[in-house]
Formats: sequence, C-alpha cells, structure tokens
Amino acid sequence: MNNTNTENRPVINPIPADGITYYLHPHPRSPFSEAVQVGQTLYLSAMIGLDENGKLAEGFDNEVKAIMANTAEILKRYGLGMEHIFKATVMLTDISKWGDFNRLYKPYFHPARLPVRTAFGVTNLAYDATVEIEFWAHVPTGATAE
Repeated sequence: MNNTNTENRPVINPIPADGITYYLHPHPRSPFSEAVQVGQTLYLSAMIGLDENGKLAEGFDNEVKAIMANTAEILKRYGLGMEHIFKATVMLTDISKWGDFNRLYKPYFHPARLPVRTAFGVTNLAYDATVEIEFWAHVPTGATAE
C-alpha cells in the first residue's frame, strides 16, 4: 500500500492470547485479522489486488503487482520482508493465467529461496478479483512481528 494513505489508519495493536498474537485488520469493518503470529510464523490474511484507495486494480497484471506491493508493505510494518515468506496459496479465477502469474510473481523472490506454493482455480473471488494470495512468513528467532 502507499505510505501516504497510512497516516489515517488505526494503529494495529497486537492482541496476545495463549501464545498466539492477533493483529486486527486496520480497517474497522474488516471481520478478520490482518495477520496472526503463532510461534515463529506470521500468517497473513489472503488478499486481492486493491490499490491505495481500496479499489480493485485494473487488469490481471496490476492485481498481482498490487498484491505483491501490499504484501511487502504489510511485512515491513512487522519488521519483515519478502525474503521471510516461505509459503504461498494462490487462487486464480482463470487457471490459464498460470504462466502470466508465474512471470509476475517470481521476481519478488530470490531464485534460490522460492516459497512453497499451492495454487488452484476458483469460480470467483470478492470484488470480482481474478487472483487472491495468502502468505506465511517466518519470524526470525528473537524477533516479534510487533
């Protein structure tokens, strides 16, 4: 997300509960956590390609780029980077876009440290998005995602 749009967002206060830390979504109407940390794993909620105004990016390529940029920004808030991602789950409304997705996705990762990945075709996604991705990230020993 664009930093110019973050100053009006609520602060994401961690809510610890029995070894699990919940980071509620910054948008007050969102009925889910943005991220949850369990041990040394930070689970990010799956996301679609929304721009800084909360609108769906136009076109498949732009949706994927928005997801990746938003993911990097979210990880940064928790003191992490794309290099900490070790698992991705990808949902595509048009599985024939698989090659296009790979072309757009792969440059965000070191070629020797690609996350494991699950991908599948789906009938539809929220806001008529064409792609949605969920990520899991490693929180290094001694670090917290706070």
